[in-house]
Amino acid sequence: MITLGDALHNFADGLTVGAAFTSSWKTGLATSLAVLCHEVPHELGDFGALLHAGLSVRRAMLLNVVSSLTAFAGLYVALGIGSNEESEIWILAVAIGLFLYVALCDMLPSMMNVKDKRPWLLFFLHNLGLLSGWAILLVLSLYEENITF
Repeated sequence: MITLGDALHNFADGLTVGAAFTSSWKTGLATSLAVLCHEVPHELGDFGALLHAGLSVRRAMLLNVVSSLTAFAGLYVALGIGSNEESEIWILAVAIGLFLYVALCDMLPSMMNVKDKRPWLLFFLHNLGLLSGWAILLVLSLYEENITF
């Protein structure tokens, strides 16, 4: 289930990046950076969950890599059909729906069921992570037009 859910999630990431690149290369770059900041800890968490489930390191890595390849499938789908603005809007709507589903049905219950000796520290760290992510996305959206190479 971890690998299947991660594959669906990575497909949505690919859809989002592809739709963003069809809009403009700056939006695509900003979206790719946001997805990268999100995916690194997410994939590490999935790897840890697979190890905790009893898989070997090699098998956990293999499943993680295979599920990550679905991002390329999503990217190619979005680039293939995202050439007009209407299809771009639909792709982004589907991707946002998938992200909300994963966040509300998978991640939020997992965060609520963690037992710790220091619940206030855990609460602080969860909120620090959420606020940091939102701040990064805000900065990217405000300054994406100023990105130059």
